[in-house]
Amino acid sequence: MNKEQVEQFEKAHKEWLESHKRRRTGDRLKRLEEGHDYLEKLFLKNIWWPAFTSFDDLHPEYEVRDYNDGKRYLDHAYKPLSTKLVLEADGFNPHIRDVDRWVHADNLLRDSHLIADGWTVVHYSSDVIKYRPRQAQQLLRQIVWGREGKHEGAKLSLKEKELLRFARMKGAPIAPVEISAYLDVSKNTTVRILKELLDKQLVKPVDAGKLRIRYYELTRMGREIIL
Repeated sequence: MNKEQVEQFEKAHKEWLESHKRRRTGDRLKRLEEGHDYLEKLFLKNIWWPAFTSFDDLHPEYEVRDYNDGKRYLDHAYKPLSTKLVLEADGFNPHIRDVDRWVHADNLLRDSHLIADGWTVVHYSSDVIKYRPRQAQQLLRQIVWGREGKHEGAKLSLKEKELLRFARMKGAPIAPVEISAYLDVSKNTTVRILKELLDKQLVKPVDAGKLRIRYYELTRMGREIIL
């Protein structure tokens, strides 16, 4: 990444991490503060961010119940709608070199239980994170897109595709009145198209929480889907 891209990552990462900290207390907050460390951040910087340029639906140090009804934490959990993806950043030390055979067996059993619960589990070694990030980015895109159909734009209407292209071209939040003018459609038609794209999670409101939504922007899925 160039200097500008690194700055964008650092700003987005800080805001994302702080937003999760504000929603946590007790052990969950402590785990986030202690567990999201150098390698976990490096995975995001070298692999996740270049692949998707967004932290939407990604959760750091995500708590799950294990098979003994205890607590375990996943390095990163990606959970948009029905997709459940575990992303683990595994350092050579202590994850492999210093673990005894029973800890290793327990880690494998944990993965099996996660898979049984519907999770897809993906491990990245520190060497891949540091020295082979582009290959990892490509594989991660294939995994995510294969489970969410993000690469399939054939199911969109012509107007929906035109709206997404317009939003990409502008590169900033767009107002419904701009959409109506660009597509040459009525206000009601614009509202209907936006509703369809909201339901498909391709756009999202910028002023969420206000009574009236004035602007919309693309989600990560909306930026990546092939039209």
